[in-house]
Amino acid sequence: MERAIDLLSNELGMDPAELRLKNFIRPDQFPYQSAAGSNYDVGDYSLALEVLLERSDYKGLRELQARRVADKDPILLGLGLSTYVEVTNPFPSGEFARVEILKDAKAIVYTGTSPHGQGHDTSWSMIVCETLGIAMEDIEVVHGDTDRVARGVGTFGSRSLQVGGSAVLNASEEIADKARELAASLLEADPADVVFDVAVGGAYIIGTKTKAVTWAKLYEASSTKGIDLFAEVDFNPDGSTYPFGAHLAVVEVDSETGKVSILRMIAVDDAGRLLNPLLAEGQVQGGLGQGIAQALLEEVAYDEY
Repeated sequence: MERAIDLLSNELGMDPAELRLKNFIRPDQFPYQSAAGSNYDVGDYSLALEVLLERSDYKGLRELQARRVADKDPILLGLGLSTYVEVTNPFPSGEFARVEILKDAKAIVYTGTSPHGQGHDTSWSMIVCETLGIAMEDIEVVHGDTDRVARGVGTFGSRSLQVGGSAVLNASEEIADKARELAASLLEADPADVVFDVAVGGAYIIGTKTKAVTWAKLYEASSTKGIDLFAEVDFNPDGSTYPFGAHLAVVEVDSETGKVSILRMIAVDDAGRLLNPLLAEGQVQGGLGQGIAQALLEEVAYDEY
């Protein structure tokens, strides 16, 4: 698709960026059903490309490119522009999570996702920490163990955080609702005034952290009252989601030897709200590395058959 757009821009004598901007779906057209039947939820494709053009000094790069051609410089400047709409959770499916508070005031998360480098242990712990005020080092994440995890779909198609993470969030919120009632009873307060915070190791009343109760006390109270501090959730989304972005590769090509040198890779990616920016940036960098390798270092070889 992107090569076709570049070929058309060349045929029309129009800059590839300008052609894309003229044909993007507008923000006021969302939600939008594509010709292939995909239901795009939200997007501002023009903004992503405009940010890319500004950050890369695209106009200046085009001027430099033209000067090199005019000067017959053997080192040519290449600009590879690409915009995309990705699909996550492409075969819409749900995910399982169970969150449980333990007697020692720690928590354990059982997830149906199966991480292999994506950082689920960190991300799921962040969700529980933020929701329940339990320190991350006191949260264990269990995955890939069919003796301990009741069910699960797995990790593929960029689905884990939006589906598995949502299951963990919903389970944590269910526990928070139970614990908020317990804390309110112990602290003689309105449940609406109870919040959870790592700093107190449990819950406190808004406005005074001195009036607090730890998770150990909450567990003890729950046992006395016959209230289970665990929750199981099967989160089922309405469908897929569609992140988007724009990338630019700035390369030099030696016209005499064919050598290609990558000068810059500029990426603008809109993935919605980021739970962990460091992990998200790492995934972008990994994707760029994989794409560069596919373009420059890999091949599919065929014999005569």
